[in-house]
Amino acid sequence: MRRFRLETDDGLSLAGIDYSDPDDTARDRPALFLLHGGMAHARWFDLLAPRLLTEFRPFAVDRRGHGDSDWTEPERYGWERDLDDLGKALRTIDPGPWVLAGHSQGGLLAADLAARGLHPIAGLVLLDVPLHPASPRLRRTGEGFRRVPQIRWSSLDDAVRSFRPFPSPHRVPPEVLEAIGRVSFKPSGDGGWTSKFHWKVFQRDRTAEPNPLANFAESIRRIEVPTLCLRGAGSTILSREEHTEMAARLPHGLAVEIPATTHNLHAEEPEAVAEAILAFGRTSIEARRRPR
Repeated sequence: MRRFRLETDDGLSLAGIDYSDPDDTARDRPALFLLHGGMAHARWFDLLAPRLLTEFRPFAVDRRGHGDSDWTEPERYGWERDLDDLGKALRTIDPGPWVLAGHSQGGLLAADLAARGLHPIAGLVLLDVPLHPASPRLRRTGEGFRRVPQIRWSSLDDAVRSFRPFPSPHRVPPEVLEAIGRVSFKPSGDGGWTSKFHWKVFQRDRTAEPNPLANFAESIRRIEVPTLCLRGAGSTILSREEHTEMAARLPHGLAVEIPATTHNLHAEEPEAVAEAILAFGRTSIEARRRPR
């Protein structure tokens, strides 16, 4: 695992991880970009990424305001800026074509980028991504997050003990939760600790902006690459019916459910998630790469 930094077009520094083997000379494997969800960071993929090395070269980047990437003022956060950052990262790291794999909000970003057709993309993996992200229920959740302050803890141990995935209930094993929690906080500058997620991401004024996800369920019909839709069997974000509908709306969609998981399936059962992605890579994606 090698760390690197990327500069955005507006001068922020983003933290990245290259999970590929530095001694591996098999450069013909597709580059895989892992996009974390909202309030999360790239290290959520620490268990999944190494299991994908037989078929892919995995990379991940902390989005602005997340993980070890720069924080900024509220008006410099937002959907289009995240898309611009993603595009810049793809162009900088590898010419592609890329496979994009995104969890939750990261999957929404990946799907939007693929639907716009602005970058060379060979395949798409959606990890428990809602079909209707602008639904009243999910919008109420977002409104609640906007009222959360930047909490401070007196010690890293206290912060880690408070760490919980969203939403509950979850099935992340205690040792995995501990490991992710240990890399989810940073010194607050006053002797305490705070989340590496900048809660001002939610405090941007959106009143003059159209909702970029209002027509998400229709926009995915434009995605022309093979797309694997993974669902945690116990997910409360993506219902079984919506999961089936999502795959049907996609021109080349495949729906796979991972048993004994919830929304954070990649941290709960990374081996099963990796097996599904590897099988998808060997069949749907590799088949398209072969000369006809």
